[in-house]
Amino acid sequence: MPNIRLVAVDEDGTFLRDHIHYDNERFGRLFDRMQALGVRFVVATGNQRYQVESLFSEYANRMGIVSASGAYVVDGGDEVFVAHASDKAVARMIDICHDVRDVPFAFIGVRCTYVERGTDQAFFDDMSLYSTRIEWVEDFRDVDDKIIMFSSLVDENRVKSEIERFRETVGDFMDVTGSGGGYFDVMCPGINKAVGLRHLLDRHGIRPEECVAFGDSDNDLEMLEFVGLGYAMQDAPENVKAVADRIAPPCAEDGVLQVLEDLLF
Repeated sequence: MPNIRLVAVDEDGTFLRDHIHYDNERFGRLFDRMQALGVRFVVATGNQRYQVESLFSEYANRMGIVSASGAYVVDGGDEVFVAHASDKAVARMIDICHDVRDVPFAFIGVRCTYVERGTDQAFFDDMSLYSTRIEWVEDFRDVDDKIIMFSSLVDENRVKSEIERFRETVGDFMDVTGSGGGYFDVMCPGINKAVGLRHLLDRHGIRPEECVAFGDSDNDLEMLEFVGLGYAMQDAPENVKAVADRIAPPCAEDGVLQVLEDLLF
């Protein structure tokens, strides 16, 4: 077995079968094995912290969470790192959202996720899969929270062009990345899952080469390159596979669990 001290997994398209479920009994055995070996388990996702804690409630106080694609990091329930947009950046994003009505946005805050009234209900419902704390607001200007990410969803055949469009629009003050399935995120500059993961490594004295990570989307690229052993899922896009060291079986076949059983037992 390679010298593994930390395992990091993306959620959607990687670990979770359908955005919600995983084999809890099988994972429980693996989690116990990791605990016995002194291996830390981390969920590294674009999703909200509270969504992760709800899905991994049995384990949350013994694991790390890199949420909002690296912008908000907690460890055993302790807040470790927060990267939030400046007031000026938030104000500019509000103006952009009000001007570009054909692209819906959710504002992801530390305390809650916010969607402006007038946005399609279907978008709110989709965002609710990834943010268990979510609410409508009359106007984004009413939000009193630290905004750590701005998230959008469009038809998959539009997502590449919309990412390019928003890179041209906000590229002087924010980063834009795809997160799979028609979603894309507007992030604080320089923030990604590898940055968030680094804070957990520093906290526990772990080196990147002692880490294994699994992912399937553009927002996993930096993390897969950062760790010693990066796995792309079998059905990941080719650009994600290109940066990975190995390919894991598909998410639908519990590919992460299969690989971890091989590595840890």
